[in-house]
Amino acid sequence: MPGKRLDEEERQLIAQWLWDGLGYSEIGRRLQRPASTIQREVLRNGGHNNYLPGAAHRAASERAMRRIPAVDDLDVDDEAYSFDRSPGEVQEFHLRLVAVFRQTGLTRTAARILAEVFMCDRGSLTATELVLRLSVSPGTISRSTAHLQELDLLRAERDGKRMRYYLDDDIWYRAWLSSAQRNSTWAHTALDGAEIFGLGTPVGARLKDMGQFFSFVVVDMEATRQKWLDFFEKKKRARGDSPSS
Repeated sequence: MPGKRLDEEERQLIAQWLWDGLGYSEIGRRLQRPASTIQREVLRNGGHNNYLPGAAHRAASERAMRRIPAVDDLDVDDEAYSFDRSPGEVQEFHLRLVAVFRQTGLTRTAARILAEVFMCDRGSLTATELVLRLSVSPGTISRSTAHLQELDLLRAERDGKRMRYYLDDDIWYRAWLSSAQRNSTWAHTALDGAEIFGLGTPVGARLKDMGQFFSFVVVDMEATRQKWLDFFEKKKRARGDSPSS
C-alpha cells in the first residue's frame, strides 16, 4: 500500500476524516500511509478546508496521463516532516511563513516557492519538485523563481538536466542590500525633486521630508550592514571557511 498512489476511495476517506477533525498522522495511520503523504495530498488540492476528493482524483489522473512523475515517485526525502516534527505544526508554520513573505510584497506563488525551499533541510529544490509540490505549471515556476532571483532571494544552478534552486547563507544580507539600494535611490530622487519644485512649495516640502526620512534610513542601514558583515566573517571563520576578500 505505501508504494502505491492514492486511489479515489482513499481520497474520499481523507475528506471524511478531515471533516471529522482527524489529524494527518491519524489519517495516515488508518490508511497505512506516511502522514507527510496525506499532508501533501491535502495541501496541493485546496488545503484542509477546501479539499475535494473528486477534484483531487481527477487532477492526479491528469498528471498521470501527462506522464509527469508524482511527488511520491521523486527521490526526495520528507525532510520537513522528519526529526519527529509534528505534521500539523509544520503545516501551520508553512502557512504563517507564506503569509509573512507575502507581506513583503511577494506574489502568492513566489512566497510559496520561497517557503518550500526554506523549509527543506537541504535548502534546495528542483523546478520539477516545485511544480509538483505547488501544483502549478512549469512556466509559473520559471517566472516566479526568476523574480526571486532578481531580488537575490534564490540562487539557481544547473543540476544535470534539471534546474535546482538554493538558499545561500547570506540570503538576507543580499536581500537587505537590495533594499538599501532602493532606499538610497528614493532619498536622492526625492531630494532632487524638492529642489526642482522648490523647498517653499507644498510639493517641494513633501519631497524634502521624504528624502530626509530615507536618508536617515540609509545611514542606519549602513551601520547595521557593518555589524552583519563582522558577524558573518566570524561565523565563516568558526566554520573554517576562507575570509571574504
